[in-house]
Amino acid sequence: MNNAKRILTFALAVCSLSAFASCGSSSDSSSKVVDKKLKEDQQQIVQRLADDMKDVRDLKSNEIKWFSHWDINPTEAEDKEIGADLALFKTKYNGKINWVQTTWETKFDDLAALVMSNDSPDFIGADDMDVFPKGAIKSMIEPIDDYIDLSKPLWTDIKGATDQFMLGDKHYVSVIRTDPAYVFVYNKQTMEDNGYDDPAELFKEGKWNWDTFTEMCLDFTDAESDKYALDGWYYEKALQQSSGVPLIGITDGKLVNNISDPMIAKAQNMMYDLQKNNVVYPKHENNWKLRGDAEGSGMATGLTLFYPIGLWALENAPSTTVNYGDVSKGEVMFVPVPCSADSDKQYIPSRVHGFSIVKNAQNPEGVAAFLECCRYAELDEAAHQITLDQYKDDYGWTDEMLEMRETIYDLSAQNPVFDFEQGVSADLNSICDTAIRGTMNPQESKSWSQVVQENEKAIDYLIDEAMTSMKEAK
Repeated sequence: MNNAKRILTFALAVCSLSAFASCGSSSDSSSKVVDKKLKEDQQQIVQRLADDMKDVRDLKSNEIKWFSHWDINPTEAEDKEIGADLALFKTKYNGKINWVQTTWETKFDDLAALVMSNDSPDFIGADDMDVFPKGAIKSMIEPIDDYIDLSKPLWTDIKGATDQFMLGDKHYVSVIRTDPAYVFVYNKQTMEDNGYDDPAELFKEGKWNWDTFTEMCLDFTDAESDKYALDGWYYEKALQQSSGVPLIGITDGKLVNNISDPMIAKAQNMMYDLQKNNVVYPKHENNWKLRGDAEGSGMATGLTLFYPIGLWALENAPSTTVNYGDVSKGEVMFVPVPCSADSDKQYIPSRVHGFSIVKNAQNPEGVAAFLECCRYAELDEAAHQITLDQYKDDYGWTDEMLEMRETIYDLSAQNPVFDFEQGVSADLNSICDTAIRGTMNPQESKSWSQVVQENEKAIDYLIDEAMTSMKEAK
């Protein structure tokens, strides 16, 4: 993706799209699509995009089946608009997306069953980084190369990220854009009350790093006053990936175990020191629940200093962000995950917004048409501005927040860190998750050297097993 522009689908952030399905059925249950209308000026943008589209496909069917635990279609919720990608697909092709429901816990078992029964849906999301390579290894997804020409200008600026999802010479994920996986959210009033420099200003001055972050955490934490610097579920992975090295990477199509990399060791040693000083809210003393049993609790009240989480937590209606503070009054802000002070780049723990075509999909050409609509919407400047306008007008975002969001997305396009542990196997994901969290385990934190000694060989074995399966799947 080019560095001057980082264009988003204008209506939604990924997580405001996500609504977990309570039903575990994976049968075809077509969505009751709400007939939401774009504003007139928005529809004019979509119509102009439709008119400008080249290489339009002659589809035998304009309906495609979306398999997920959340509905990609607009819902009745007032704060969930129809996206430019969806609107463009409807405008250009009279396209319709039918939702095939599953659950988060059973989605891969359900998908395998549908593929085996010759009742494949058409496409699935790759945003959670858990589809590749196991989807290809287990013949649940198929290459996109037969349907999308990645050499065309529409795709060239994202091809570097797309090449990360290759088995042999084939691509298995259509990457629409790179997304930051985590940011550090903070309350500006809390920073001011404690006499700290604003992290956003430190970032602009090149001084936002592990050292300044650690200094704030140690100074702020006061267990007797119930003040803890960190809370949430993502701080370990965010800090480890900010080293610039994923625990499980892919190089030249091969999985790589980076557990012995010195930069990971440096990050984990920093995390070990943080845990020794008890800077994290003690979930283990609260039935493993967050403070207040809700994301962001403690931020508005000045009891939590930093909340590492995805931007989706703030890209939402004010009623859902109130725990962080009053966004519209400028209380809430965020910065990239801090890196080492001597890091050569500002590395961004990242994921992709993308899709995979399901094995034996009934309408892969229809999926390809939708994916092209996604990219056209992604690269349009006017559509991008509508995104920013929505965040400002509907969600109360300040200009400072919008500017920082742009910056972080640009950095994610330039310096992404993709970790593939979730995409290989459940066993590898489990052991890597335990390893990454080992130095910050509040009940039994371990030194990183001990974590490496206990887990390196097991990770090597699981990677070798996966690589053998990948070779057989080619």
